[in-house]
Amino acid sequence: MEEHLATMHEKLRHEVTKWGGGGDSRVPPVPRGRPMYAVAVALCRALAWGYFASLRLEVLALTRHPEDWSVRARWRLTGLPLHLLLLRWYRRDKRTLLRSYDAISTFFLNSQGLIRCHRVDKLMPAPTAVPEPKKLLVASALALALSRP
Repeated sequence: MEEHLATMHEKLRHEVTKWGGGGDSRVPPVPRGRPMYAVAVALCRALAWGYFASLRLEVLALTRHPEDWSVRARWRLTGLPLHLLLLRWYRRDKRTLLRSYDAISTFFLNSQGLIRCHRVDKLMPAPTAVPEPKKLLVASALALALSRP
């Protein structure tokens, strides 16, 4: 069973990053296997591409857990929401409009080493970092306010 876990860990490391549409392919691959699972992943991807103008999926961590025969993936979905792009099209720097969502997926294996269950445990907005110009502006305003008697 340990070798099944190692094999699935390696397969998922290559496959999960392709689900967001990254890489060189024009059409992102649909996962093989059960047809309804493939349809569900394709539908989630289509909804994400419908909400975001640009989309990037990155796998932050992929770990094996032999105690419950699972592989856990921590991933982040980052993109520019379409409604923000339409409302603020005049901005040159659109980095402040980016939104990120963190999630944890658990892939449970059966005795043959195949995935029997994929569960998305948590999906939450990731904290957005304050860009450097705003930090500098706030620091200078604070320094100016404190320097006056």
